[in-house]
Amino acid sequence: MNIRKKIRSVSFFVLSLLLLVSAEWVSLWSNRTVYLDKVITKIEFKGNINTSSDDILDLMDMRPGIQLSQGLLNADMRTLFVSGYFYHIDIQGEADGDGVKILVVVKERPRVKDIDFIGADEVFPSDLRDKIPLKENEVITPKKVTLSKEVILKKYRDEGFFLAYVRFETEPVNPETNTVKVKFIIDEGEEIPVSKINIFGNSEIDTYDIQGIMDLKESGIIESGVFKESAFESDKQKIAAYLKSRGYVDAELSNEGTNWEIRWENPQKKDKRVVIVNFKIIEGEQYFYNGYSTSHDMTIAPNGMPQFLNKENNPVGTPKEEWSPVYPIKYLEDQYEFAPSDVGEVFDETKFQKDRASINEAYSAKGYLFAQVIPRRKVVELSDGSLSRYENCDKRGSADAIADCHEEHNRLNVAKLRKIYEEEPKLRGKKFIHVDFTIRENNLAFIENIIIKGNKKTQDRVVRRELLFKPGDLFNSTLVNRSRERIFNLGYFKEVNFNMRPGSDETKMNLIIELVEQPTGTVSMGGGYGTITGFSIFTQLGENNLNGTGQQINGRVEFGPIRRYLQISWTEPWFMDKPWSLTLSAFYSSRTLFVGATSITENNNQGIKEVASYERSGVGVSAGLGHRFLINWTHFHRYSPSFFASTRPTSLVSDQVLAEVDRGWQFRSQLTNGIAYDSRDNVFNSTQGFNLIFSVDNVGQFLGGESHFDQFSPILEYYHTWFDYTFFGLIRKNALRRWRVVQQFRTSSVFTFERTPKYKVQDKERIPYIQVQDRLFLGGYESLRGWFFDDKYYPDEWKDGASSRVLFTSELRFPIEPSLLWFVVFFDGGAMYEQINRAVGERKEFFKNYDSLVRAQRASEPVETYLYENYNSYGQKLPESPLVVNDPGNLVLSSKNLSMQNFRFSWGFGLRIQIPVLPLRLYFAQRIRYTGVEDRPFGLYPDNNSFQFVFGIGDMRF
Repeated sequence: MNIRKKIRSVSFFVLSLLLLVSAEWVSLWSNRTVYLDKVITKIEFKGNINTSSDDILDLMDMRPGIQLSQGLLNADMRTLFVSGYFYHIDIQGEADGDGVKILVVVKERPRVKDIDFIGADEVFPSDLRDKIPLKENEVITPKKVTLSKEVILKKYRDEGFFLAYVRFETEPVNPETNTVKVKFIIDEGEEIPVSKINIFGNSEIDTYDIQGIMDLKESGIIESGVFKESAFESDKQKIAAYLKSRGYVDAELSNEGTNWEIRWENPQKKDKRVVIVNFKIIEGEQYFYNGYSTSHDMTIAPNGMPQFLNKENNPVGTPKEEWSPVYPIKYLEDQYEFAPSDVGEVFDETKFQKDRASINEAYSAKGYLFAQVIPRRKVVELSDGSLSRYENCDKRGSADAIADCHEEHNRLNVAKLRKIYEEEPKLRGKKFIHVDFTIRENNLAFIENIIIKGNKKTQDRVVRRELLFKPGDLFNSTLVNRSRERIFNLGYFKEVNFNMRPGSDETKMNLIIELVEQPTGTVSMGGGYGTITGFSIFTQLGENNLNGTGQQINGRVEFGPIRRYLQISWTEPWFMDKPWSLTLSAFYSSRTLFVGATSITENNNQGIKEVASYERSGVGVSAGLGHRFLINWTHFHRYSPSFFASTRPTSLVSDQVLAEVDRGWQFRSQLTNGIAYDSRDNVFNSTQGFNLIFSVDNVGQFLGGESHFDQFSPILEYYHTWFDYTFFGLIRKNALRRWRVVQQFRTSSVFTFERTPKYKVQDKERIPYIQVQDRLFLGGYESLRGWFFDDKYYPDEWKDGASSRVLFTSELRFPIEPSLLWFVVFFDGGAMYEQINRAVGERKEFFKNYDSLVRAQRASEPVETYLYENYNSYGQKLPESPLVVNDPGNLVLSSKNLSMQNFRFSWGFGLRIQIPVLPLRLYFAQRIRYTGVEDRPFGLYPDNNSFQFVFGIGDMRF
């Protein structure tokens, strides 16, 4: 035996020596006793293509310089397998002096090069790609494939394709890149209609009312009635919530009788499948409202201070008589929807939950996110015996019992209940719920961490800079909600969700921002049309989130018979990571301007006209800065130097235009400063909030150039949601909450004041300080629907444009499909004004002597003048004398003339069609006039009361 042991020992020694001498890689698993306890000198990797050596090393605990052990070897092998990147792993060792070199040999699982969905016709592939766990450029694992198939099937079930089938396939692996194209082959099957919805167990609530709030419908002539499992699940919750809102607080759906099953519509033919849906309701008793009681939890802590009252107003040592809650009881009671006068009404669980939430919302706005609202319900039966128990307090055995009884008598509204008992016998025996709200204010909540998820392209800093708070700040629900709106208004995400998680202690919380990105690059072609600007087509290329930085770059080319335009712009919304935006742009434009049209016939709206026109071309650049401050405010500044020239005048243009053509290219220098306030909830489809912009343009003067004026432009928009299609909750269908009836109120004014040049003497009669291109017009789709920019009811001065304009409109929008189509009813008003004292030449003399000229005409030709002022050539009564309409005194920009009498009005109806590339506006507008009569302030024009068709492409409203 001793000889055998010696032989084995010598053999083992020789083998070990040979291994050391040969210096070949051997598996550590089969030869670990040779290398264990040696120091690792180097770690190498072999076989990895898509996973870098550094990434593999990061997964491991082995490092050069540490001792190799069995535990270390086991742990690293297990970690590498769990990573899911590899389907084969071998860790080998090689002698390296007194140490050991490690070689990790792996065989990688292939990565996904591309994912294709074959047969996905009824569901968007992009929706599937976003939801499945298998992603491009990630490793394929059996678990991910299985989960992805389940996700796809669930999506189809939710959409009503209950018989859908999914098969997974891969193309051959590319050995050079170890990547593979994968395919999900989908057999969508057919949608299964709901043949019958059975509702059982409801004895008091009408079945028709329950069906009205459900998403599932029986198939028929009007309803397709497609079965969706998600709708079935949500309907269970809706039915229970509806019953609770009707006072059946204990209502629930029985698991045994609530189900669905697939059957053959005709068992004999077996040609079509249908679904039978069953809901079994347990109504329970109906409860009625008996009031609220609200109090703060004044439990005393061991230190003698209130344990649950806020510590900010009540530091240790505060006398009891000075203890102060965040909100007094009266303030909280004013937030409730249930009022004291509602005692005896049905107990609406939905309203109760809103009342509870209103207290939480009030505390969250002050940073008390951890505030607790603890409701305790007391049920009182409306019976003589039950009420008498509280009415005979003096018969209680002790003073404390008597006092407690009197307190309950008042708190539980026993006097009101007795009155209800006497006056409403049908409620006798019913149960009334009284709720005691106990409020624990607890600690302030501070934001510990802000975690952003889902932004694959957009950088974290682009999202964080829109937040109105930072880690360490006090939680404020108002700022959190506004931050959510600001992130959504960037236009980079189709979903923005905020969630909260507990922090490291009771005063901290973590905010999770979950995002779903959407494409931000735009390649669009379309057209636009306006009464003044005419028809044009355009091509626009842009990227609104360049490389995920939030930078915007856009180029636009527009061409039409009236307007030609080329522009390129770049915007950095956060310059140097500060809330300052920088915008650089350049443009070229050429536009045909129509001025002074002469009508050959009496009716200049519909007759034959000789049109005077010329072209105005320009080229320029601009540089702008903007700064956001406070929450919704921005101030902005822009400098825009440019050159303009007038060319190609027609024969009927005025001498002023001809003089402008002779001058050739002119320099224009403009500086714009402004401030804006924007609180709209959604800039793309606003339903509430304000948008206020006030800008001042300084043109010429100290800046040089040929144009010299100051222009003030206030714009105010307000959006108000009146109601949605649930009609204040009468129709209980959540989907209808998107159908919001919204009214837009908008006013836009431009006030232009002529100034003088500062560096030179300029002949104003030869080179006007306010040139033709800077004049404003009124009429058409762009400003006043139903009116023409040279309308016969306008003062003659308006037809050639004016220096100031006031516009307002109101649109009431009824959604037909809230993301695409609205029916609109509108009311427009507008007027224009001049600085008559700035007139020169013959125009100045005409304005100056207008009153005397009118008096002379009325005296010299009384009959002809009377007929001219009161009747048109067809003998129709005129609404207003042309001599009064053209009175320069009514055209002066003054507070006196900013009156209803000087405005022109229209009303009408139509459609807003929001096609992304080609938004259409179709309106019918009727001109109306202000009468000044109290009971009928507006009337029709007697000689023209028809509706005008107004067509527009694009949002070119003022």
